[in-house]
Amino acid sequence: MSLPNPLYTRVIRDPAAFEIPGWRQLAARQPRDHVFSTPDWNRVWWDEFGAGKELLVVTFHRGDELVAIVPLYRKLDRGRAVLRFVGGIDLTDYVGPICAADDQEDVADSLLAWLASTDVEWDEFDAHNLPVPFGFGEILVERCDRYGVPFGLDQEETAALLPLPADWDAYLGNLSGKDRHELRRKRRRLLREDPDVVIRMADEQSLDVDFKIFVEMHRGAEGLKGHFMRPEIATFFNRVASAFMPLGWLRLHILEQRGAPVASTFAFEYGDTFYLYNSAYEPEARRLSPGFVLVSHLIEDAIGRGVKVFDFMRGPERYKYRLGAEAVPLNNVRVDRAPEFVPTPAGVSALDD
Repeated sequence: MSLPNPLYTRVIRDPAAFEIPGWRQLAARQPRDHVFSTPDWNRVWWDEFGAGKELLVVTFHRGDELVAIVPLYRKLDRGRAVLRFVGGIDLTDYVGPICAADDQEDVADSLLAWLASTDVEWDEFDAHNLPVPFGFGEILVERCDRYGVPFGLDQEETAALLPLPADWDAYLGNLSGKDRHELRRKRRRLLREDPDVVIRMADEQSLDVDFKIFVEMHRGAEGLKGHFMRPEIATFFNRVASAFMPLGWLRLHILEQRGAPVASTFAFEYGDTFYLYNSAYEPEARRLSPGFVLVSHLIEDAIGRGVKVFDFMRGPERYKYRLGAEAVPLNNVRVDRAPEFVPTPAGVSALDD
């Protein structure tokens, strides 16, 4: 059996790929445009973590039309040559081809055909964090099954999405009675402690100071969270903040009680979605739930500004669901090399830059 390949394929091995004309316009045609599909995110991640990896940005074309971008890297992992999406596993919450929903089937066919025919040495294509509602992971698995390409599939984690209603009262009405009561109680309790609680967002002038507050607060957390913010991770967060601030995407908030910061969030706003990427709070203030209260105010503010979705992103933390979020499965699809399959050669070509 041969693999169909309806799209012309090109491979760009240079970071200049992040300047491909039309990348952002193509991202806007996805089933759900998200910040991790932007060239800006991919470039920042590659600049920080690209050492020791081979960049392979695969583009798919229908005639002169750019149909899809699949930014990959190749790395040796325990003696196996593994292909993964730029963004890796731990820091990029959603991955997948950058393409319109109507093109996902052709992209899946052509991606498998490229994997079967490329002279790039690889043993495994390892696609983490494929959101089930976006559809590509399911299509890729179906195509592997149809063509007899060996694959593995696991649900590895969940994200949490909160569709936002038109107003705050409607939001509260959507919560269970218990969760609504707890939210109101925690907000009142914090205000009783300090009626002049301040929530502020970093701007260009305060970014350096506020970023240091966030990092120090994060490192002061207990358990694995406190160990997460290693120097290279802090540098990456700083790169992201510096890149996203002038674009208007960064949302770094600080909650202050009696003039001292007690909670912080590192987030993005892109399109119609608010992305809560990371958060921290002072352990000494735990009894007042400052992080929970801060996030609830961010939800209220987002509703007031007409934001459509509050994305809590990956992780099983209970507070997300107490604030009304819905679980979204994230799949890991693994494709193993199958040398016996070859693509249909007619009308198909590929170039490496």
